[in-house]
Amino acid sequence: MKENMISRRSFLKGAAAVSAAAAGAALGVEKAAAEAAIYTPGTYTGVAAGFGGEVKVTITVDETKILSASVEAAGETAGIGSVAAETLAQQLLEKQSHELDAVSGATRTSDAVRAACEDCIAQAKGIDVSLLRAAKPEQEAPAAKDWLGQEPEVAEADVVAVHDTEVLVIGAGTAGWFAACSAVEEGAKTILIEKFDEAYGGSGIRDTLAAIGSREQIASGKNPDKWGVITEMYRQSNGYGDQRLYKLWADHSGEAIDWYTDRMAEAGLRIRFEEDDHSREVRYPIYDVGHSLQMSDTQGAPGVASGVLKAYALGKGLTIHYQTSLVKLIKEEGKVTGIYASTPAGMVRYNASKGVIVCTGGYSLNMDMMNALQPETVKMININYSYPGSMGDGIKACLWAGAAMDETHAGMLFDRGAVMPDQVGPAPTGVLFWMGSQPFLKVDLDGNRFTNESGCYDHILHDAFNLPGMTYAMVWDANYIADMQRFDTHGCSRMFPHVNGAESVWPIDFNEGVFMPQYRAQGIVVKADTIEELAQKLGLPVENFVKTVERYNELYDKQEDEDFGKEAFRLSALRTAPYEGVRLSGGYFICTLDGIRIDTNMNAVDAEGRAIEGLYVAGDCSGGYFDTSYPNLLAGCAAGRSITFGRLAGRIAAKKA
Repeated sequence: MKENMISRRSFLKGAAAVSAAAAGAALGVEKAAAEAAIYTPGTYTGVAAGFGGEVKVTITVDETKILSASVEAAGETAGIGSVAAETLAQQLLEKQSHELDAVSGATRTSDAVRAACEDCIAQAKGIDVSLLRAAKPEQEAPAAKDWLGQEPEVAEADVVAVHDTEVLVIGAGTAGWFAACSAVEEGAKTILIEKFDEAYGGSGIRDTLAAIGSREQIASGKNPDKWGVITEMYRQSNGYGDQRLYKLWADHSGEAIDWYTDRMAEAGLRIRFEEDDHSREVRYPIYDVGHSLQMSDTQGAPGVASGVLKAYALGKGLTIHYQTSLVKLIKEEGKVTGIYASTPAGMVRYNASKGVIVCTGGYSLNMDMMNALQPETVKMININYSYPGSMGDGIKACLWAGAAMDETHAGMLFDRGAVMPDQVGPAPTGVLFWMGSQPFLKVDLDGNRFTNESGCYDHILHDAFNLPGMTYAMVWDANYIADMQRFDTHGCSRMFPHVNGAESVWPIDFNEGVFMPQYRAQGIVVKADTIEELAQKLGLPVENFVKTVERYNELYDKQEDEDFGKEAFRLSALRTAPYEGVRLSGGYFICTLDGIRIDTNMNAVDAEGRAIEGLYVAGDCSGGYFDTSYPNLLAGCAAGRSITFGRLAGRIAAKKA
């Protein structure tokens, strides 16, 4: 996430009426008692945009201190923003300052509360709040930080409770639920801990899951070629991927998806294999590995699948502890035997005789880690839709325990970041534009076509590094819905049912009925009666853009892309008004994909490749699988790894003697 707060260095820069010293003192309330009056007594309110809506902060002050503080965050994620609001209000009273510590997993809410606090304090001091908003921080390269830090010290005297179990699973996300269910099925005493409260319950189960050899794939006669898929994953990882892990996934993913299909069927829900049309040649190979929960069954409601697995696992004897955050692993004589965890009641120790399974997700909300490990990804983020809690906690704990991490890194970033038609570069808050992955004509800001628009979602974002401001425009005409149906895209960009009737993750009716009207009303998507007018509204050179459109129409008529080699069926004409377009810059960031190195027993390994006994890792915090890019033409590749390896980790740990 981009930081919208002003820095103390740049506060009121250029305002001659306020000296640097006065500016420095203006926003920080010294905790040391000061006799001089610094506030005008009264009650003050500030607001700022949070993750899901407006966040409101209200403070009451006397002449020298903040007497009371409240934070209203009703629009924030249930169980996350609400908890953060209470914590931040208490911090405000304790610190007597807007310089609040972010609540883990609630970065956007924390940032909004800080900004609103800043407004309140400025008002109380008689500072013109508009100056705060006008004083923008200078663009500075992020300073290198020690994102790992030192392993926390925990004194046994501080432990308020001890829980003994056989298997401990950390994190109620995709991998965590599969690990916990698998462990209890094997009869192991299992505890699942989750850092957020029960109202949120964890990150849930991802939408699309990749597998080979599921019952539906085999019955359809369209089960993908195992070695073809493995080769494609290996190729897209630039050879950094561990082929042993790819084979392990290929050998066990069908069983994992069949198990999941059965659990969902027991609740009246359907998992369907996504079969696509292979009758036309494509430039980039696709394999039908995706399986998805059908949206018509859930009506898009969140947490449905994880709720089913939760009920199933509880019925098998699983114990779940919420608001419990991993602090550090306990390692004794080379073996991980448990953890220390933070809870509202204090520090708690968990002893796990058979193993600890870390399923804490990646680090896509930890900007210190992102800036250090993936600075190129940071530049491409337009909107960060990572699951709350993606702070790298499990990765850091494993590193402290002696595990090794991938030395090359990867993020899942899709080309769906829209900006306003006069904007250059990714937006501070971002707009999710699902159609961005459609292979319509895309041009740079000089109006020139620059790429084959049909490929992996993040490749065009990488290509845009070659463009000023990493910004480009996408255009279409009145026939765009028919064009998209003919484009026959693969994976989550697809808006029409699959060949076998499986539903798309993002249906065309959903896009047209909910999102496109908003985009048009907000001026993100612009409409024009002529190509010349469209160029003007998108800020493109008219003459150049007209020539580009004429050339593209010529290629469509020829049914051959002589310029960039795009498949003929993914060419489209621009001849029927009204014409529309959008500017795109950066993408929709979902998660990081690199993590702790593991072996085929799901054990974390050290720098020499030796297994760390008692320590298992699965999901986005595990490594050895991806590099630089995400192979989205293998739909659900990351989540398929999570369910398969989570299930294996639970089974292997439970059977440990």
